[in-house]
Amino acid sequence: MEWDIKLLKKITRIYKSGITTKITLVIILVAVVSAAFSGFLTLYISKKQFGSYIDREGLQIAERYSIIIESYYLLNGSLEGLNFILNKPAYITGQKGGPGFHQVVARRIIVTDDKSMVVADSAGVLLNEKIGSVQNDMFSFPVILDDDQIATFYIFNPLKKGISSLENTFIQNISKQISNSILIVAAVALLLGIFLARRITKPISALSSGIHEVAKGNLEVRLQPRGDKEFVLLANSFNLMAEQLYEHEQSRNSLVANIAHELRTPLSILRGQLESVQSGNIKLTEEISSSLVDEVIRLTRLVKDLETVGLAESGALKLSLETIGIKEITDRLIPLRLAMEENKIDFTIEWEKGMGHIKVDVNRITQVLINLLTNAIRHLDENGKIRLKISSDNQKVIFAVQDNGPGIAEDDLKRIFERFYRVDESRDRELGGTGLGLAIARSYITAHGGEMWVESGVEKGSTFYFSIPQV
Repeated sequence: MEWDIKLLKKITRIYKSGITTKITLVIILVAVVSAAFSGFLTLYISKKQFGSYIDREGLQIAERYSIIIESYYLLNGSLEGLNFILNKPAYITGQKGGPGFHQVVARRIIVTDDKSMVVADSAGVLLNEKIGSVQNDMFSFPVILDDDQIATFYIFNPLKKGISSLENTFIQNISKQISNSILIVAAVALLLGIFLARRITKPISALSSGIHEVAKGNLEVRLQPRGDKEFVLLANSFNLMAEQLYEHEQSRNSLVANIAHELRTPLSILRGQLESVQSGNIKLTEEISSSLVDEVIRLTRLVKDLETVGLAESGALKLSLETIGIKEITDRLIPLRLAMEENKIDFTIEWEKGMGHIKVDVNRITQVLINLLTNAIRHLDENGKIRLKISSDNQKVIFAVQDNGPGIAEDDLKRIFERFYRVDESRDRELGGTGLGLAIARSYITAHGGEMWVESGVEKGSTFYFSIPQV
């Protein structure tokens, strides 16, 4: 009872163990069982085939001796003296007068007459006696002549259990050798199973450890891709996930810091001026009032921009879609064109003839174009050039805003669409904005089912692209 309880506890412990342990045990079990099954199957087939061989040999001997017994009976009219003939080679006359020949066999043979009296015994033990229980250890074959049974031929069964014979000894030796082979193969299978199990479960253990580290907040953990193709792909996917989580965490931390930084300046100005007015250090003049209102407007715009980005990224941004032609959109850029002319900036608009319509939120797409064009203007000196090119590929309309400005460095290109990111940190915020313009623009385009990207290089100018599905 105590042993059963211990066994049950072990089984329960294995059942509750991790997948690594289970895979290891399954591989080892399959390997050992396969080796044992193959060995026992080989032993069974060997015994079966050897037994069939012994049976066929006995039948062949019985058929040969039956002819001899029949011939002897025909020549002599009885079976008397048959014992002498069967126990040494001799020539006798066959049924048709031809000579016959037989050889003494190693297995014991007995011949009885129709009264079960032994007339021939290769061992010379039961001659002229009843065969008795000896027949239980022998195969029997009736000898028929002219539809009458004149004798019964018995031949020793060497595979009878409990009998000492060369054949049984052979089977025992074969069984022992196959059993030893089973143990050797099982041991090899066990070692191979352990090796394969470790090879398979090692990447799984590493992945499990990595997942636990990520769950604890360690987003810098990475796996070494190794093993089979599937495990390499799994490790790469985990590393990509961990990298994205790390970037998102960094982005979140940066966002909180940036929001705090963006709010701190206008709030500090508001607090300082209000405290000064309250303490009587300065008078509340029209200029001071305008300054306070400007800071409140700045805060309001910042909060609104953050709300817009949040709605777009969560998929909750509502669009007022309408089908409109390209020219109707470009006409909305006339005020900006006039501003460029004042700044001596060359601005051109190009689009393909026969272009179709697009279904967009006109106000938001106009805001995207104004944002991109305004950014280009900020980075251009006099005699700068800006080109708006609009093309189509039958599935989408592609807008490209190109300038010949100073360009954007490769490191900045990777983060250009991040919230609050500025290429030039030293740029005054009144000139550079809050750093949310491109993030808002891309969120608008994404909400339309399109894409936004940029191509640029230092001193090579910049080209901002965005695509909109075409109606």
